[in-house]
Amino acid sequence: MSAASSETVEAWFAAGARPEVATAIESVHLEIAEAIREVGPLCLASGNCCRFEAHGHRLYASGLEVARCVKICEAEGRGITVADVASSLERGNCPWQDGRLCTARSGRPSGCRVYFCDPRANDVVPMLAERAHERIRAIHDEHDVPYVYGEWRMMLQEVLSGRVDAG
Repeated sequence: MSAASSETVEAWFAAGARPEVATAIESVHLEIAEAIREVGPLCLASGNCCRFEAHGHRLYASGLEVARCVKICEAEGRGITVADVASSLERGNCPWQDGRLCTARSGRPSGCRVYFCDPRANDVVPMLAERAHERIRAIHDEHDVPYVYGEWRMMLQEVLSGRVDAG
């Protein structure tokens, strides 16, 4: 993936601040939560979902989701830097992982929300992930937000590096 321009990154932050875009993303997250409740997978708070290299999986997100997470986490006092992302790449985990816990819970993207280690979720996770991705892509299209989709930590680097104003 080539570096996102500062204009693209700023468009993601600006779109995420628009009430209609925020509501659309929240509706996707609510649908995920409802579907997960129906399946009832068990979360043991093992932190395996955040240890990408050790557990052989990848998290992907759109630029809009990444900017949204960054902004929410900053507002909650859990902002991160490009250096934090670089360290997480070396460790093979998410920069918001603290021990076995996620410190980005309220801002996390749909990919985090659908993933469960519990084998009972094996059949539903791919379907939920695909549906959520389709809905997030549609939000980008419906609200004329530039669309870039990539690996979570690479996208975090793009967003944090391309940002003009961290305020």
